[in-house]
Amino acid sequence: MIRSLFDGLCAAVGALAFSLLPSFVQQYLAGLATCRSELLRIVTEARAQPGAMSPEFLAHTGARADWCAAAAEAIDRSDGFLRLFAFFRHFDPEIARTTLGVFRPAVQLTLDGLYFFLAGLILGLLVSGFLSLPFRLFRRRRHGYY
Repeated sequence: MIRSLFDGLCAAVGALAFSLLPSFVQQYLAGLATCRSELLRIVTEARAQPGAMSPEFLAHTGARADWCAAAAEAIDRSDGFLRLFAFFRHFDPEIARTTLGVFRPAVQLTLDGLYFFLAGLILGLLVSGFLSLPFRLFRRRRHGYY
């Protein structure tokens, strides 16, 4: 009975955690778009006022805006699990930390949400089996099952 309760708890936690991923990626994408537009605004204003920003910093800021635009486009063009891979390929800890600070959990009622829910459910059951393995082995040895 305790094992089935533990299995259910792990499956529920895995399903919940994974079903929130599409929502986080969507909000991360919004953060990338905001970052890009703000950096482009800064670059445009700096170019309008010569000497307001060093050429190196201006180039760096422009490159960062281009990276944000490319990352947002790559993530936006992807679907399903490919979107998650694109997210990790274009992961920026600073933007992710900001996204996490304003993150509003939401379960997406789409096919992507269903895929991630099922993946989390299966992963939760696998984790449950892995965590309970030492107890099952101990019980087998104790009762003489080999």
